[in-house]
Amino acid sequence: MNKHLVLDFIKKYYAHVKWNFAAILLILPITALFTQFVPWNISKIINLINANQVSEEVWQQLLTMLLTLSLMLIASTLLTLWVMYVLQSKIFAPLGINIRQDLFLQALGQHKIFWSKNTPGEVCSKIENSRRSIAAFSSLGDFLLSFYTSCCTLIIMLVLIAQIYPLLAIIYFCSAIVLLVIFHKVSRNTFKASAQQENMTNKIFGRIVNMISNYFVLKIFSSLNREVQRLEKDYNIVSKSIFKEAWVKTKNHLILDASLLLFECLMIIYPVVLWAKGDIQAGDIVYVLSSVMSLGGMLGNLAGIWMGNRSQLYKLQNNLKMLSETPEITDTANAKKLKIKDGLIEFKHLNFGYRNGGQVFEDFNLKINAGEKVGIVGMSGGGKTTLLHILQRLVDTPANQVFIDGQDIAQVTQASLHQAISFIPQNTSLFHRTLAENLSYGKFNAAHKQIIDAAQKSYVAEFADDLPQGYQTYVGDKGIKLSGGQRQRVGIARAILKDSSILLLDEATSALDSKSEKYIQQSLQKIMKGKTVIAVAHRLSTLKNMDRIVVIENGKIIEEGSPKQLLKNQGKYAKLWNLQS
Repeated sequence: MNKHLVLDFIKKYYAHVKWNFAAILLILPITALFTQFVPWNISKIINLINANQVSEEVWQQLLTMLLTLSLMLIASTLLTLWVMYVLQSKIFAPLGINIRQDLFLQALGQHKIFWSKNTPGEVCSKIENSRRSIAAFSSLGDFLLSFYTSCCTLIIMLVLIAQIYPLLAIIYFCSAIVLLVIFHKVSRNTFKASAQQENMTNKIFGRIVNMISNYFVLKIFSSLNREVQRLEKDYNIVSKSIFKEAWVKTKNHLILDASLLLFECLMIIYPVVLWAKGDIQAGDIVYVLSSVMSLGGMLGNLAGIWMGNRSQLYKLQNNLKMLSETPEITDTANAKKLKIKDGLIEFKHLNFGYRNGGQVFEDFNLKINAGEKVGIVGMSGGGKTTLLHILQRLVDTPANQVFIDGQDIAQVTQASLHQAISFIPQNTSLFHRTLAENLSYGKFNAAHKQIIDAAQKSYVAEFADDLPQGYQTYVGDKGIKLSGGQRQRVGIARAILKDSSILLLDEATSALDSKSEKYIQQSLQKIMKGKTVIAVAHRLSTLKNMDRIVVIENGKIIEEGSPKQLLKNQGKYAKLWNLQS
């Protein structure tokens, strides 16, 4: 287990509640003191009764002791309740929320490499299982506070027992140390027992989410039974690990209970022997026996928390790994906001390749003037979509190679870069929210009139009115209630609402029928005015109104010019055109 990871976690989150925690650390010794003075006062009451005849003076002393005892019980109860309230409402609850938020933000801040190693289901499982992180955090806090309280209580006990019989205090202290060492050693193997179980549980959850999201594939290939059998094998592994963990915990508890029983027997018999010799009084035996049972209970509780804590720490660390992963793409320390003046885009000697793949671009140069409409065409795998991703820094973009209005996009904040660009992808993904909410993703503060206007321009209005609740209809996960063409119209409406200076289109009309495409092309021509546009398309007819066409093959520009010029040249573009005619 990475101890530094857990320590960094503790430092980060406990820093938010340090004053509340400090107050608890001050209150707990006082609570421990009151708790121990209760049996101490009882022992003195017994000694007083045992050594004196009933008299008015004895009654006054008894009443004083009883009053003191009552006040200590009340104070101890109130302080304990206050500590419990602060722990739950001021420490664990808000910190649990912070953990979940950080996990969520960390996941959304990741890029391609992270998502190639982690499925959405596994990540969701870790975020959901942050409840276990909270439990682990709470368990860790419980252990630290219990350990601190136990130490304070033990010190007070030893001081009081030393007044009764010093050698008894030494034996008491040594026995407590031996018990703590035994507890620590037997708790080590609980960590390994929970490791396999936690990993497999996350993987199974990831597979279940993956199967649900691909339910259509399961249907058409009749593979449901095969997938269920695969899950059953995984569940068998989890069952075995649960059995193993349960056996380890049971065995550990047997060892702990036996050790505690031996300690309690020793500390009960020895004071009785001392009383028989006349070295201590009967009331002293009452306090010693009370402290033995009290300390035994505390140490047993401490051991139980620690054993559970060792298991929970793995679960905590498993979530912390995701928090500690540095995103593939981060803003530089001195990153500034991108300022759009004209919308000039330049790729200068661009060199780019994926880590696990070949080189995509090598010494690639392309200048797109402000307000120019450029179409990017070529065979699949040539780098067209990658070029759009590089411009948006959806992949790690090299420094000093891509510029917007003379500003290196590797030196500006990603948020300002994305805000300056409207992107219409080939497959528009929608949230399971209302149609209006999905449309307003282009502009969060858009007025209803603006949403309706964008819907009309993108021809969303044509089908929106026919939906059961109109614009308030929920579109389903990923927009499953809408057709592919309808989802693309929503994507276009978002771009209309966003109204950025730079517009990128990646096969933006590929899912539309001929009639809808005609309308959308007319709409796109309107929103393209005054913007710098890069449009990737396989259907060349959609690019006939572009100012310039750039033909890319194997990451290199092999041809460029206006659509008419390229047709006259009878080059690669003309061949592609003829294939589609």
